[in-house]
Amino acid sequence: MSDFFDSIFHSDIVDTIVGYVFVFGLGLFFYIANWCCFINNMIPGRKWVSLVPPLGGLILALAFLLLVPAPWKWFALLGLTDPWIISFVYAIITEAFGKSEKKEDKEEENDGEHDN
Repeated sequence: MSDFFDSIFHSDIVDTIVGYVFVFGLGLFFYIANWCCFINNMIPGRKWVSLVPPLGGLILALAFLLLVPAPWKWFALLGLTDPWIISFVYAIITEAFGKSEKKEDKEEENDGEHDN
């Protein structure tokens, strides 16, 4: 009986499958947790919950790139749909374009004050 268990638990195939399940499971857990926090933050009156940095998206992307056969590697792009990454890109865009619009508005207000 112990030979049977030794052959199951000390095989490379089982180690590989357990590794895949662990990596994908961990990435999927963080990915789903980030989306749940993101949706919770969108509901008015709910308490603010911070997102985990893009661990879920990065782990899923790396898992798809390293552990999956060639035709399925494009699923690594799912990692970019992590809400932390989306929020980060949105913050950068609004910061870059928002300052230039505010600066123009202030200049117009100042020009109007000097005309009096």
